[in-house]
Amino acid sequence: MTYEELKREMARQKEEMTAKERMEAYNRGEEVDYQPYTLQASDPAMADIFGFTTTQFGTDFEVKSEVIRRKKEEFGLDSFNVGLGLKTIGGALGSVLKAPEHGIDYVEHHILQDYKEFDRLELTDPYTNPILSRILESAKRLKDRFPDISMTTSVAGPLSTAIAVRPVDLVLKDTIKRPEMLHKLLDLVVDCSLKWFEAFHNEFGAVGTNFSDPVTCMDVISKKQFDIFSLPYMKKLIDGTNAIMGSRPGAHICGKTSPIWSDLADAGLFSFSIDNCEDLETAKQMVGDRMRIAGNVPPVDVMREGSIDDVIASCIECMKKCGDNPAGYILNTGCQLPIGTPKANVEAFIYAARKYGRGARMGRLPKGLEDA
Repeated sequence: MTYEELKREMARQKEEMTAKERMEAYNRGEEVDYQPYTLQASDPAMADIFGFTTTQFGTDFEVKSEVIRRKKEEFGLDSFNVGLGLKTIGGALGSVLKAPEHGIDYVEHHILQDYKEFDRLELTDPYTNPILSRILESAKRLKDRFPDISMTTSVAGPLSTAIAVRPVDLVLKDTIKRPEMLHKLLDLVVDCSLKWFEAFHNEFGAVGTNFSDPVTCMDVISKKQFDIFSLPYMKKLIDGTNAIMGSRPGAHICGKTSPIWSDLADAGLFSFSIDNCEDLETAKQMVGDRMRIAGNVPPVDVMREGSIDDVIASCIECMKKCGDNPAGYILNTGCQLPIGTPKANVEAFIYAARKYGRGARMGRLPKGLEDA
């Protein structure tokens, strides 16, 4: 399909529901106009598509507002997230963060090189911490500007937050050499995450929440390390979030995660976004009755590097594999939408969700797949 053909076909597609109406009806088990969809951590890629750098998006309120407005108008992405990135709490605790003009931030210096300094770390207060308070203030301004668009918030998972405070090689060594101190660090960072959710609830009431925890994948740690150092703190984060917001969070973990799917469902995770290296149908069979599944169009090979037809074919494949997941399914990318993704491929993703996801209902394949 050419881009001109895609635009003509999209012009014929009519939305019958808002994103909020669609999600509420889908959650009630009703048939909706088309498959609910999202794009994983899409803001940097969206800023790029609209001609802005990631630094402009992160620091300029008007640029951020423009991206939110155009995401809704051009792509139907009728929500925005004001949350903490993988390294934000590390920065709030004293690590030095750096960000290129157009790219992903990184830790230049970790605050906790030696556990002798651990007692100097204090539980972060989102109202007084200079890094967190700026983000909270931005959320207030954005909600004032976009009162009718749903706002969510997010944090990093426990282990991924820990490596923004202490270097990853030391954290992995801690699992053997300093487990008692690593437990203290993990307790602290989860408490910091929950303080963020508390502040957000104080300001905006109950909102949707999620966390990303790439360090927890089985490509980085073992199942034994997961059981001891990740799962208990994920459970603390999930239970704490539910106590604050009245709903359980969703999560995304990059890489291989199939050995821990049952653990995540047992821990009470509401939804799980699965990397494209894993199989949606297998996930559905293993945990689909207990956990909503999202995924997993390949973000690089398909979304950034593929053709319009590649994107459409991948969306169809994902919906065929998991569109009838008993606990529900969200069409999504397998990981963060990368900078450099063509606008045409984002439009192809949405076109496929609307055409082949037509007549979606939780636990049943979309009627639109009959045309695939």
